[in-house]
Amino acid sequence: MLRFTALPEHVRIARLVTTSLARRAGLSAGDVEGVRLAVGEACGRAVQRSESAATSELVEVTSTSSAGTLVVEVVDHAGDDGVETEEVAMLLMEGLADEVAVTAGPGGRGGTTRLTWRAAGGSLRG
Repeated sequence: MLRFTALPEHVRIARLVTTSLARRAGLSAGDVEGVRLAVGEACGRAVQRSESAATSELVEVTSTSSAGTLVVEVVDHAGDDGVETEEVAMLLMEGLADEVAVTAGPGGRGGTTRLTWRAAGGSLRG
């Protein structure tokens, strides 16, 4: 798990870490680039939500791979204002990941963005 203060300059670190994990998991080069872009959008969304809620909460990024699937979850704790879905960010993430789900965060606060990729051959190294 990677945790960072909800600041725009930290999004780059999350992109680098998850890109490395995607490579190690055995995703194709195109999918690795998709992971980088989609995670950047999800983390950017989390940072924006925290900024609009005037909080300095942490953003959490987790990544798991098993049975041919890579899952990245980005969680923010921005507030109780419900799940916001910015249309452009959502469209981009949906175009890059095999599955995208945006739900309420832990305890109903903030938001969770779950991005899923499946390896073409059905198996990831891990």
